[in-house]
Amino acid sequence: MRFRRIIPGLLALTVCIPLSGCDLSDPAETSDTGSDQKDNRFNTAELKDKASALQENWSNPDSEAEAELLIKDMLDAVNEAYAINMRAQIAYYADWNNPELSQFYHDTTADYYIAESIAQWAFANGYQRSAYRDIFAAYADTQNLEYYSINSLTRAISDARNDAAGQSKLLEDYYSIAYDEETALDETNAKCAEIYLDLLSDYDVSEALYDYYDRDYTAEEASEVFRIVTEKFVPLRDALKEQLGGDSAEILSKSVDIDPYAELKKYAPRLGENVAESVTKLFSESLYTEAVGVNCYDGSFTVNLPGEQTALMYTYLNDDYLDFITVTHEFGHFHSDWRDTTPVCLQSMNLDIAEAQSQSMVTMFLPYYPDIFGSDAELYQQAVLFDLLDSLIAGFAVGEFEYTVTQRLDDISPDETAALFNEIMETCGQDLELYQITHLFEQPGYYISYGVSALPALEMYTMVNEDFRNAASVYDKLSSYSCMSGEYHFRDIMQECGLSDFFDPDALDALAGTISAQIGAVTIEQ
Repeated sequence: MRFRRIIPGLLALTVCIPLSGCDLSDPAETSDTGSDQKDNRFNTAELKDKASALQENWSNPDSEAEAELLIKDMLDAVNEAYAINMRAQIAYYADWNNPELSQFYHDTTADYYIAESIAQWAFANGYQRSAYRDIFAAYADTQNLEYYSINSLTRAISDARNDAAGQSKLLEDYYSIAYDEETALDETNAKCAEIYLDLLSDYDVSEALYDYYDRDYTAEEASEVFRIVTEKFVPLRDALKEQLGGDSAEILSKSVDIDPYAELKKYAPRLGENVAESVTKLFSESLYTEAVGVNCYDGSFTVNLPGEQTALMYTYLNDDYLDFITVTHEFGHFHSDWRDTTPVCLQSMNLDIAEAQSQSMVTMFLPYYPDIFGSDAELYQQAVLFDLLDSLIAGFAVGEFEYTVTQRLDDISPDETAALFNEIMETCGQDLELYQITHLFEQPGYYISYGVSALPALEMYTMVNEDFRNAASVYDKLSSYSCMSGEYHFRDIMQECGLSDFFDPDALDALAGTISAQIGAVTIEQ
């Protein structure tokens, strides 16, 4: 059996688009898209030839240098397939009623899945069968060595194509249920729970999928943090929510007459030389997409393109204060990721670090809110604090749900799964339904990273308030670590940056006390 592997995806993805009505064509077949799109498809046949060439020489002890060149070529090729797919995705998401863009995106998704599988097959078999296995050791997918060793390259390609189509079918099923307004809420949640349980059967769910995300804490430790969050931070969120009630709700919902990208361009250079370099690159190379209206994907994300040493931002804008939070959040990903050249095949995504970098970037702009938002600045600063607290609580609540489900996979029913979700959400006052958490169906195990990363962002919030220059220095260090190379782990990096060990109960208690002092007095001066 091949365990499903978490492949590089989108950072800060909030909603996944249903891939409805599109067939995944064979790479060798002619697509219905325009001639320009056909020409821009990744050539999987050429990559298959490279794998065959590598297979021919890996038993020859005199071919090591040639094999190393072929390995590099294959890594570069997968990077290229991924970049084509990500650009196709952004184009489609910005105009998702365009059938040609839709088909091209689905075709390039299949191309990427196939390219990645060809490379993994070659690396795994080279590691097991070559005369110089050491050069393959860094590239082989050790979790799936058995699968690749007993299956031909043709079978690996066929399975990759089926995986791409299966992912499409899963999302079609999920969306058709989740957004069927005629179905009762309890039935919707139960049906989505059934899809979720079926999906988990494709993963090795020991340790609640934590190994997939290179985490340095256990599910049991996260469960203990959830208990503390419920006890210490839920009352803080509720107090701030009450403070933000009444007239504040009306102000927060109104249109805001600012251009979030113009404000980013103006203020980001003030955060330091490295951030200034990133914002210059973002604008000089036009590496962002602003999506508005109803004919586009209404979430936001950032993708790293290691083969080109760059990244791309996609942001959906609502014409309210959240637009600036969205843009600065995604810019946090962009700033930390564009320099990272870890090949797609070798990326080991540490989402806790990635989301800490992006959520903390949001806090770095708080001193400029009076200039940006005028008389409403203090309210918007409070709203940022509320969003961080809510992310903390929701992230750990969903993480607790996933952990509990994985401990009971052999005997939990869809109805019981839906009931468990409701029970956990009620415990911490979260008004969420199971069907709404699209991450559960796209990337199981992801969602807790929003909670984990909110902890350093909350500490950065207080640090910005107390000593902005020190906060800028801490953030510069935090944003310098790769979240994709597999070299770094969350707890170590936080402490190396001068932040707390957020799995220490005493540290959580201290942070809750500091945040409590912030509520009601959150005007931030630089």
